[in-house]
Amino acid sequence: MLVVELKNNLSVRELGGKGYSLGVLIKNNFDVPKGFVIISEAFFKFLKYNNLTERIEKLASDIDKDNFQERSEKIKNLILNGKMAEEIVSEINESLSKLNLQSVSIRSSAVSEDSLKASFAGLYDTFLNIKSEPDIVSNYIKKCWASLFNGRAVAYRIRKGFPHLEGMAVVIQEMIPAKVSGITFTVHPLDKKNLVIESSYGIGDMIVSGKIDPDYYIIDRKSLEIKEKKIKRKDKMSTAKEGEIKVVEVEKRLAEKQVLSEDKLKEIAKTCLKVENLFNYPQDIEWCIADSRLWLLQSRAITDVTK
Repeated sequence: MLVVELKNNLSVRELGGKGYSLGVLIKNNFDVPKGFVIISEAFFKFLKYNNLTERIEKLASDIDKDNFQERSEKIKNLILNGKMAEEIVSEINESLSKLNLQSVSIRSSAVSEDSLKASFAGLYDTFLNIKSEPDIVSNYIKKCWASLFNGRAVAYRIRKGFPHLEGMAVVIQEMIPAKVSGITFTVHPLDKKNLVIESSYGIGDMIVSGKIDPDYYIIDRKSLEIKEKKIKRKDKMSTAKEGEIKVVEVEKRLAEKQVLSEDKLKEIAKTCLKVENLFNYPQDIEWCIADSRLWLLQSRAITDVTK
């Protein structure tokens, strides 16, 4: 099997960091959008099927800070122009049919991603609100594989001394039409007694990319008391519409309003601390809210914080 349900018993090596952590959350009854994972073995089979393994190994063998951009583009183009083997296509089609959704999110999940030794946050590609059609999804899976050689990711691996050709899984999930999204850091970087929540309207890509200044809260980890809050003007938001992500204006009456109620803030804080307890390590958690329901989208270790 090259495609498995998110709820499975496979390892990080097969599911990548993102896929593995989501599977753990599902098995522990947290609300996670349903979906499946194209395991890392499928990527290596794709390379072999297209006779790319040795070519990419050769191009990657002497990548350095002077040539990484040129080499990275060559490798990405080789992957993007490759053909999917029928074995992989068949399993993807079957899994999409079972999901029976109009649109999905498609997320890269590298094997070394979100580990305690390194964080590749934002270096690999995620695609949101993609039409759930086999040919379209297959092309975006190739884009996720190719993002293993995004320039910034390659530069990061050079600094860390990591190998360049590693496993890359891909997570396919239901696209949640979020009304509110945010990020929780379960430990404040400067004060271990507190946690941090950032939130804004719509889908969370604008927060992650830094394109909007979200509301900011510091919350006591034990009492869940709000110690500090900064309510920002949030005049734009991303929404999932007509098979794409659109940036729209936020109504003036809402733009300067606090996005989350205090009860919702406490619910998010409490849930995220449970996630931290599950992984036994401080977490950087992406979440969203739709129809008052809190969905967990991703959880990774905070590599530069120790409890």
